[in-house]
Amino acid sequence: MQRRDFLINTGILSSTIVMSACGSNNSDVVAVDQPIPDGAVTLYYEFKIAGPEIQAMMQNVGEEATALEEKTGFLGLSMKMMIGDSTMVNNMMPDLKGVLKSAYIDAAQVGRRPFLYALLIRFDNYDNLMASGAKEWFSNTIEPQLFAYQPGTPPTKTPIILDYYQGIYKTVAAGDSDGIYTTQEQILAFLQNQKDVVNATYQVIPADGTSSGASVSVQNHVVISNDDTDAINTKATALLTVAQETYQPSTNDTNGDSGTLSDSNYRKAITTEILQNAFAYGDTRNYLFHGVWESIADHENSHLDPRFMQAAGPVGAYVIAGPSEPFYQTVMLKNNNG
Repeated sequence: MQRRDFLINTGILSSTIVMSACGSNNSDVVAVDQPIPDGAVTLYYEFKIAGPEIQAMMQNVGEEATALEEKTGFLGLSMKMMIGDSTMVNNMMPDLKGVLKSAYIDAAQVGRRPFLYALLIRFDNYDNLMASGAKEWFSNTIEPQLFAYQPGTPPTKTPIILDYYQGIYKTVAAGDSDGIYTTQEQILAFLQNQKDVVNATYQVIPADGTSSGASVSVQNHVVISNDDTDAINTKATALLTVAQETYQPSTNDTNGDSGTLSDSNYRKAITTEILQNAFAYGDTRNYLFHGVWESIADHENSHLDPRFMQAAGPVGAYVIAGPSEPFYQTVMLKNNNG
């Protein structure tokens, strides 16, 4: 069942956050009388799925990623599995760093929760996305797999339908170790060369929050008043620049040191990206602040840097729901840059 709010409002820290998205049962409804976005777009899904369905789902997504390579304007695809939640994004005390770093995946693996995935399908423009059939593919292929299972040996499929979220987003700004990107040409190149360390299965997070051999993605979910779209785009781009360029220690170094949950060190983000919902829902609009980091500790420590906190304040002032910033590991990546 498609829903109009982020699935993350059913997550660990954010059970009271309801973030309106683009439609109740049809996300195109709100596009009526709204201009289509210029430039690159992302068809974004969040979906819950039971463990017995994951292998078939992964195969289906892999086949679609290959098929999309033949579609005009396809830039790339990535799929990310939710593993936990950031605490530092909610300005909690530093001694709570990382306490939820793998809380979601730990519960899913023992059957207490369904697994949760984020799927990002990138195209050079809205018309090519809509012509690609990607939305229809999800409805016809993935949605029929989204049913709850009753725990047992073996688990038993039930008629209970699991929710999913669908939205169309445009990239406002992005960054990596080479620079900050705000023009359409720069953003197209960025999206064709997504940087992630891919592991098809979950890589256990060390107790100190350091790298497990997998990069860690974050997607900070927030909602703002639609009237504030231009203002937050300006302020969020400034925040992205700070997030992309700061690190600790900042003396006699160019990238900082690998952080742990017991210190304040961190390396620069691998990538950062601001995703704005292409369509408002009523008088609100959804955003995703998407980043890739070398470790959970690096990300959490970055939130405690005074430079980041100073830049984040003006953005936070516009947020009317959120922030909720889960951790993910990337399980699939396709860059169509050939």
